[in-house]
Amino acid sequence: SGMAGGYINGDAAVSEGYAVDSFFITDGRSRRKGGSSSGASPRSLPRHTCGECGKSYATSSNLSRHKQTHRSLDSKMAKKCPTCGKVYVSMPAMAMHLLTHDLKHKCQVCGKAFSRPWLLQGHMRSHTGEKPFGCAHCGKAFADRSNLRAHMQTHSAFKHFKCKRCSKTFALKSYLNKHYESACFKGVA
Repeated sequence: SGMAGGYINGDAAVSEGYAVDSFFITDGRSRRKGGSSSGASPRSLPRHTCGECGKSYATSSNLSRHKQTHRSLDSKMAKKCPTCGKVYVSMPAMAMHLLTHDLKHKCQVCGKAFSRPWLLQGHMRSHTGEKPFGCAHCGKAFADRSNLRAHMQTHSAFKHFKCKRCSKTFALKSYLNKHYESACFKGVA
């Protein structure tokens, strides 16, 4: 049946490499280190540290991007969108926002428009029902990778969000909120 110890084995669901990687991905970057078997190579160690919060980054450009998060909206470095006036302290975030005003990729089914072809491609799955991102632990499938990453946290031993009524615990606050809406508090005034 492919089940071993409560988990679907790699042959029945996805490759073992994916199973290992998917468990460690939390913010879009793999924490798995390649290279020597004796530990992390000197190149993989973070060398650039933020003076304000102590977070470390492998490259100066990653540190520079992070430092923008410490700016305030009234900073001289903050920029205003010329189209809608929204203010950004992060220039990469501003660049992504500017794309939302230039929607060239249109869905032929419903007419919704997107700034990037890959966003349209992901949207098309809402029409086709395709769910190409599978959980290596339970086999549940998702239409986009970010939902799979959120789901992977449900397999974590850390469930910090507890229902006030029934004491059931959840790995994600959004799952606790969904629980409140659909199960435990339904019909309660």
